[in-house]
Amino acid sequence: HSANSDDHATVMTTKVLEGHTLWVLTVAVAPDGQHIVSGSHDRSVRVWSLVTGEQVRLLEGHTDGVYGVAVTPDGLHVVSGSQDRTVRVWPLASGDEVRRFEGDTGQVYAIAVTPDGQHILSGGNDLSVRVWAMASGAEVRRLEGHTPVVSYIAGTPDGQ
Repeated sequence: HSANSDDHATVMTTKVLEGHTLWVLTVAVAPDGQHIVSGSHDRSVRVWSLVTGEQVRLLEGHTDGVYGVAVTPDGLHVVSGSQDRTVRVWPLASGDEVRRFEGDTGQVYAIAVTPDGQHILSGGNDLSVRVWAMASGAEVRRLEGHTPVVSYIAGTPDGQ
């Protein structure tokens, strides 16, 4: 059977996750496939059960919109980046902020975690990508010269 303009795909909504009060700006799926994390212009990060569709955790502390979220490869932590110029780490189990990376000179729009879970990548409107050590919180590298803003980041599968 060949595709033509009369072929249509059917897409069905299986769950609607309600709770954010402003636009949802970013979404990540946890490695277990059971949870989804969302960041919003309402300054919150929310963790949802994909099984029940219920919110299981509310992560609050950012003072501006959350544009980037990621889940560590081991599924234990959520990482978020915000227009408040911070990157924050939250244990998925408790939701209490355990680390804050402050050093981005612009708003943070993109977040990624390396496959080994040892580094966080952040990018935004300061036209750089920063590499942070997860354990110490230290900035270990800055990649500058991007134009325009960095709005998406992905690491390589081997972490190199």
